[in-house]
Amino acid sequence: MDATQTCDTLIKGGTVVTMDGDKRVFLGGYVAIKDGKIVGAGKESECNFRATGETLSGSQYIVLPGLVNTHAHLVQGCIRSMADGTTFEERLFGFYYPMTSACDEERSYVSSLPPILELAKNGVTTSVDDHFTNRHKRSADGVVRAALDAGIRLRMARLIINDPTTVPEDCREDVDEGLKHVERMLNEYAEEPTVTMATGPIGITYVREGELKPIWEFTRDHGLQFDIHAPAFMDRKYLASRGWDGGSFHYLDELGILGPNVISAHSQVLHEGEYDLIASRGATIALVPDMEAFLGLVEFDTRNFLDRGVAVGVGLDGCVVSYHHNLWYSARQMIQNQRMHDKHELNMHGQRATEDIFGNAELALEVATIGGARALGMDDRIGSLEVGKEADIAVLDTTRALHLSSPAALIASLVYGGGNNTEFVKHVYVGGRKIVSDGEPVKVDVPTAISKANALQAELLEETGATRFVRKNTRWSWIEDTATLARA
Repeated sequence: MDATQTCDTLIKGGTVVTMDGDKRVFLGGYVAIKDGKIVGAGKESECNFRATGETLSGSQYIVLPGLVNTHAHLVQGCIRSMADGTTFEERLFGFYYPMTSACDEERSYVSSLPPILELAKNGVTTSVDDHFTNRHKRSADGVVRAALDAGIRLRMARLIINDPTTVPEDCREDVDEGLKHVERMLNEYAEEPTVTMATGPIGITYVREGELKPIWEFTRDHGLQFDIHAPAFMDRKYLASRGWDGGSFHYLDELGILGPNVISAHSQVLHEGEYDLIASRGATIALVPDMEAFLGLVEFDTRNFLDRGVAVGVGLDGCVVSYHHNLWYSARQMIQNQRMHDKHELNMHGQRATEDIFGNAELALEVATIGGARALGMDDRIGSLEVGKEADIAVLDTTRALHLSSPAALIASLVYGGGNNTEFVKHVYVGGRKIVSDGEPVKVDVPTAISKANALQAELLEETGATRFVRKNTRWSWIEDTATLARA
């Protein structure tokens, strides 16, 4: 190697977790970045690069591939945490649909920006968005704009919904109309290297019978992912009304849809044979373990996917029911949920698949990085620190992290304690460009984003009549001092 090689940015001296094919971790390593790509990674003693720009040097750093969030509904920032104390149908029709469908492009931008910034500040460099309330036809564009301003990589799935039993009339969209706007966005963002597109329905029963196949054919013909929640919450009820008593994945396969371009979110409580079917068809899975822990679901299964070689990532769902946008929680919860599931099976049936306690922190971090990249079909570009890949990198500073002190079990401390500790994320790079510097977003002012989001929520609550869900089922007495509130 030429000793005079130059790079734009050089990070050296710390712990470099590559997630490459050999899962190499360098204790005293380096990563070199040039023109947005990784041009070198390995032992610091073998580094022959010098930076023409930034050099970050020190043993206190942990250098990781950026985390990959494989499921989200980012526009739901305006209804953050409002799910608490409500039933699914109550919240879906009471404020999910009304408040998010009232978001035009500008409102969607304001609503989605805080969750996106939260992702970035916690080391997420790539996120999916499943956007399904498109009464305003450029609503999804507002989310794309927010992602572009924040600097993260976005896989936008502009979804199409129209079934009269599950979708309010003003949210329904003909398939041709929806696909026209997916194609418009493909063209408008074709030159944006951090934006990719996908489409699908929310779930099988959210589009009229017979209309899943045309949406899937569009994704096939355009080389896109077909994004779906399966099984969705109401699948069993509504598929039965269509004369189908089998599983959701069997239904998709019957239609000729289930294949390598299908990514399914949640994907729990499957019918017999569906794990093998998913694996044989090459579909991928976006698990949402943290949200499902909040719902008290004990039938959670990661093991059966991983054992069959299915590409699995973790996601967060909308912050209305996940309550946060911190992927460290989901990475941890994937392990915890499976262990709870296995214990439940042992208690209920006296047996489980194996006596081994499932997984560890290393597995969780793999799923949150390279696993998510594989699930999105982007592992040739992101998910690991390898020469030629995009420089999507999170740099953590252990001097800021009390939970990482006494580092013998560093990865366990990082994964299992990361959700409660955000100050340790120092810098975040996407395509070699720094989007978070010293823990703060580079291009967006956080207090301003919060202020605008708060004002938007108040406006939407009043406009849609959803104020009745504020503090619903509270146990406390809330006493407003009108004079104080007026001054505020």
